[in-house]
Amino acid sequence: MSEEIELRGADIAGAGNAVARRVRSAAPAPLAVSVPVAFLLLGVLISVFEHAAIDYPVVRALNAFAGQSQFVDRSLHALTTLVLLQGAVFISIIWYLWFAHPDLPARARLLAGTLTAAGAGIVSRALQLVLPSHLRPLHTPGLDFVLPIGVDPTALNHFNSFPSDHGAVFFGLAAVIYRLSPPLGMAAFAWAAVTDLARVYEGFHYLSDIVASVGLGVLLVHLVQNGPVHRLACRALALEQKHRAAFYMLAFLVTYQIASLFDDVRELGRGLARVALHHDPFGGG
Repeated sequence: MSEEIELRGADIAGAGNAVARRVRSAAPAPLAVSVPVAFLLLGVLISVFEHAAIDYPVVRALNAFAGQSQFVDRSLHALTTLVLLQGAVFISIIWYLWFAHPDLPARARLLAGTLTAAGAGIVSRALQLVLPSHLRPLHTPGLDFVLPIGVDPTALNHFNSFPSDHGAVFFGLAAVIYRLSPPLGMAAFAWAAVTDLARVYEGFHYLSDIVASVGLGVLLVHLVQNGPVHRLACRALALEQKHRAAFYMLAFLVTYQIASLFDDVRELGRGLARVALHHDPFGGG
């Protein structure tokens, strides 16, 4: 039995190399690059040149409904706080597609794309920290923002808002889903738009933050078709046959963290930083 598994793993690894070679040789689809690049550039242009002219009116239009309905405010607040209504939706579809498509090329795309979507969130958070961007709407004095019911007035007061890390991950995952199932992918894109517009309503982001995150997440997912992440994913699939129990244990832990945008990992990091530095370096006023 062990020899059979080893042979099976070798076959998968060899097939993975072949898939990676085919992917490298494939010409990139122009629209798959130009559309997300256009979204990314549009978000940057609005944020830099038309922030007050476009972003402010959108926030004010949505904010006009804040505080008027407990049901509306708390429903939208649930969309921005509950993992079950955010990342878990996309990760559940990813798992469905994993078992619905047991062939190697499909699983390689799912694995590489999911990890890349998570990486898009990390890139987005890094940009929030280093770019000379702008405060979030609920912390911008000129907007006279009315807090929706349930929103913490001190939330996210130490990060700039551009671009949205939630948007980069969710739209990236939607792109992964779309590549294997266009109908499910369209539904995933729609749900990503709903959850991120809820974040605009809550005062966490501007429209330009969301538009740029669409481009960032989708573009990075597309680029892995020719990148080392995809080739590593092809080879890693051999572990699914040779060490199935360990593979699925790790897959559960990683996808759970992706669904929550690594909230637990970040909280552990904050705790360790407080112990080591005797203060919270991620806090802010």
